[in-house]
Amino acid sequence: MAGEFILTKTNHVSFQNLQAITNLQFCAWAEFLNTRSLVAYALSTPVVLCIDQLTALYTTATDTSENNVRSFSFVVPGGRTIRVTEHDFNRILHFPTENHVLDPKTEEIHAFFTLIRSQLPNFFVGEFLKHYLPKPWNFFFHTLIHVFTAKLTNLHGIPLFLQKIGFAIANYRHINIGRLVIDQVILCMGPLDERTGINENVLCFYPRFLQLILNDILTDDERETFADEETMKCMKVKSNAITALIRKNHLPGVPTVLTKYLRTVPLPLLPPGEQVNEGNIPQPELAPEPQQMDVDPEPSAAIPDHEIATHNL
Repeated sequence: MAGEFILTKTNHVSFQNLQAITNLQFCAWAEFLNTRSLVAYALSTPVVLCIDQLTALYTTATDTSENNVRSFSFVVPGGRTIRVTEHDFNRILHFPTENHVLDPKTEEIHAFFTLIRSQLPNFFVGEFLKHYLPKPWNFFFHTLIHVFTAKLTNLHGIPLFLQKIGFAIANYRHINIGRLVIDQVILCMGPLDERTGINENVLCFYPRFLQLILNDILTDDERETFADEETMKCMKVKSNAITALIRKNHLPGVPTVLTKYLRTVPLPLLPPGEQVNEGNIPQPELAPEPQQMDVDPEPSAAIPDHEIATHNL
């Protein structure tokens, strides 16, 4: 690779300084996402990004999905080929690992956005827009967009895979989130020859998730080969979006409606004095039994680096 290896400004860590949020409702939503949600670890775990490690992964990775298991494989110095599967994403990023149910259907997603008072006219399930949602749900999806998508522009849009993840969080549905995320990683990687061409710049998407994967599966000896490498701190969600949402209500009179699951969360997710609005989502269907992997996942070799990210955005 003769071009430049570039870490994209994506895959942020969620807003960390909850004490700085003076609005109790927004503080409660941030606390729920960071500490109680199905994706709490993936949202809130900062990590130091190791440039050479990510370069080794991103410039050798190929799509090795088979037998209904999504995966990619890459080569580390020393010649070992490592296969990373959707099961590894679930395990390492602390997504649900068993008893998965089917992804929500189009009708369920439509019912969900209707329930939470979407104000988008002529709604259809595609790339939904978060600014047609009441303030707390706008913040909810704002956080998910910055963490889970590879978007560099149109940060109002909620793509379909993220609608499914948001639905799962809000309804405590154990869908296969690792599969949805690794699908996006593989899609962003594209063919290997497009990442190894002469004078081609390589854009690395999902650097934080990939670094958490590397921290788990590299051996001590493999890690030592990168001992003196350049590092960067991961991106983090800005606080200005929270401030803007608190100050300006672009949908006055539209109530905050909670799902049945969120009504059980012991946090003040509703504004003071606002009544709970009832609503229900259809019951889930069980997913088929997962396929057996050809090889067992690599054993954990390291605890992910929890150094606080202080990158100033």
